[in-house]
Amino acid sequence: MKPSAIVAKTFPFMLIRLLAYLVFFLGICIYTAIVVWLLGVIKPEGFFAFVSFAIFGGGGWAIYRFVRDYINYMIKAAHVAVIADLAIKGGVPDGFNMYNYGVSKVKKFFVASNVLFALDRLISGSVRQIQRVFGGIGEFLKFIPGIKAVTQILNMFVDIILNYIDECIMAYIFLHEGQNVWKSAADGVVLYAQNWKTILKTGGKILIFLIVFFLISFLIFNGVFAGIFNGIDSLEGGLAMPIAWALTIAFVLVLKWAVLDSIIMIYMMTSYLKVAYGAQPSYDLYGKLQGMSKKF
Repeated sequence: MKPSAIVAKTFPFMLIRLLAYLVFFLGICIYTAIVVWLLGVIKPEGFFAFVSFAIFGGGGWAIYRFVRDYINYMIKAAHVAVIADLAIKGGVPDGFNMYNYGVSKVKKFFVASNVLFALDRLISGSVRQIQRVFGGIGEFLKFIPGIKAVTQILNMFVDIILNYIDECIMAYIFLHEGQNVWKSAADGVVLYAQNWKTILKTGGKILIFLIVFFLISFLIFNGVFAGIFNGIDSLEGGLAMPIAWALTIAFVLVLKWAVLDSIIMIYMMTSYLKVAYGAQPSYDLYGKLQGMSKKF
């Protein structure tokens, strides 16, 4: 099945993810209100104030982020299971709908899904490290006109080609039910590296699409918000445009997180599965990766 058809067929999963984000957003708003009220009642001072803030602020935020990311990742894992079958087999097995099939796959591969959740955290940290390197190079070469834009584009490209590795590996594992999970994961990683040309080509196409999307979206929504706030008489001193800019950036980013990230994931996964499913991993590359990493 083509990626565009998979996007249309699994769009409800994107709405579920958006709903989950909204629920967690409301949850953190309520939690923040409760903490502010509680601290207002207690009125801690000195060291007790610092401890209270660390427990309710930092500790609560860390727990919230972990729970939010974990639940969203499990929803995404169910989505990945459905995408994998649609991409390779054209549909989910008889007797299942998309939702209970995705959930059943996550339950069956629960341990592997949790390991890949941890891997996703590690990959995200590695990607940020690479992006900081590009940022440092850009800062060093800032005397060159346009270098900042170049580093931002490179960072976006790195984000595309590396941040979806775990989803691709998860799809490969789901499609090889009955095979040892860890063997499937290792084969999936080798095949990801083995087909680097396809990955880079797909990433390049998505990068061009994202640049066009951001430019057009910014022009459209900035015009809409600017028109709204320029008509408010109480906004004086040129406040209308900064507010319109801030709302435009926030709106476009939410649109990317809620919808576009899933679409990008689908295109990266289908591109990977097209060349990886049924292919034999290179044992030379297998050996090199084993030599580079004991954990692999």
